[in-house]
Amino acid sequence: MTAPFRDLRYLRLPVPSLDAAAEYGSDVLGLKLEDRTDAALYFRSDARNHALCYVDGAGEPVASVAVTVATRPELDAAKERLETAGFAADWLDAESCAARQIKAGVTAAAPNGVMVDIVWRPMTSGWPFHGPRPTGIVGLQAVQMACTDIAANERFWTEGIGGTVSDWAGQAAFINIDGAHHRVALYPSARDGMLGISFGVETTDHVMRNWYFMQGRQLPVVHGPGRQPTSGAKFVSTRGVGDIVYTYATPMDAPEANGPRQFPDEALSHCAWGSPSTMPEFNGGADK
Repeated sequence: MTAPFRDLRYLRLPVPSLDAAAEYGSDVLGLKLEDRTDAALYFRSDARNHALCYVDGAGEPVASVAVTVATRPELDAAKERLETAGFAADWLDAESCAARQIKAGVTAAAPNGVMVDIVWRPMTSGWPFHGPRPTGIVGLQAVQMACTDIAANERFWTEGIGGTVSDWAGQAAFINIDGAHHRVALYPSARDGMLGISFGVETTDHVMRNWYFMQGRQLPVVHGPGRQPTSGAKFVSTRGVGDIVYTYATPMDAPEANGPRQFPDEALSHCAWGSPSTMPEFNGGADK
């Protein structure tokens, strides 16, 4: 079956202070600040005009994640698919489209409260990406969601959005939307909302360099360095602005041709190297 989307496009993340977020996105994450308004910061990680947008939490308190369709008929079909599956979907108005740097889009609330934008003709930059420090970042790789009702969120991302499950680790589900192993990971949790964002880096060397950078800056390392058994990506993660996890990860393996696998509900299913995590979502176990 053809993947329904071109890519995972962006995360819009509410923060209490745009000034603090501007410093974190550039100096710590190593992203390029492409645009700034009174209400938003647009950070690049690759050829797209932005992959991470920090927004003023007072005016936009709910996080949004976007996926891209190739044509306007596909956008219409995506809205119809959501509604057929029983999920309300609304057109983004002109002001919302301008803020997202897109031509048109549809938005729907996932069961965990995160808004999911399906977008058409998002802005792409004509300039190569060069970050302020040598992170090795090559692009936005995935997002992670915290879910009190994992089954409802899996149904939303499969029946409503049109993705497929690549693998399960316990109850955690890894959702393929564009042919990659996953762009969205759903984790059972005691809370709902955004859990994290992953940026792809070139090699394991870059994962380790970022780990040493975190140590040098006394940033909390919440998981890794490690290797994800499901996707095969090597990673290291910290927690920062917007109260989410930020991960640097190597390229993922392709989904298994024979369909999704079920991994045990344990910490080793989230890191094959056995790196400890301070995040309960990455430690396995049904009780969150």
